Amino acid sequence: MEHPNVALLRRAWAAYSRGDVDGFAACLTDDWREYEVGEEGYVTLDDERPTMALHRSAFPDKHTDILHVVADDSTVACYCIVTATHTGTYLDAEPTGKRLVVHEMMFNRVRDGRVAETWALTAGPGFYRQITGRDAPMSVDNLG
Repeated sequence: MEHPNVALLRRAWAAYSRGDVDGFAACLTDDWREYEVGEEGYVTLDDERPTMALHRSAFPDKHTDILHVVADDSTVACYCIVTATHTGTYLDAEPTGKRLVVHEMMFNRVRDGRVAETWALTAGPGFYRQITGRDAPMSVDNLG
C-alpha cells in the first residue's frame, strides 16, 4: 500500500499539471511555500496561480510523471519528469509544436496531511529555454 504522503503528492502535482488550482490548493497548507534551488525567496499559491494558467494555456497536455519516491511521516522526496507540447503562446513565444521535457527533483515537507513546503531543483533547461534558446524574461517559468 502506498504511503499516504506519496498519494498526497501524486494528487497535488496531478492537479498542478491539469491547471486545477482548487485541487492543488486542497493538498497544500494555507501557508505553503515553494523554494527553487538557486533562486532567492519563495512563491505562494497566489504567486503560482498565473503560472498555472499560463502553463495550461501554452501546454494543455502538460503532465508530471513521478518516477521515484521516498517518503516518511513528514517528508516526500521525488524525481519527476514533466512533459508538454508547446501549442499555445508562452510569454513572448508563439506556438512551436515542440515536445518539451524537464527533469526535476522535489522535496516536500508534509504537515497535518498537507504539503507545507516544496523545494524544487530542475536539471537542464526549462520550458522557455527549450522553446527559444534564451532565459525566460520573467520568473514565470517555474521549470527552469
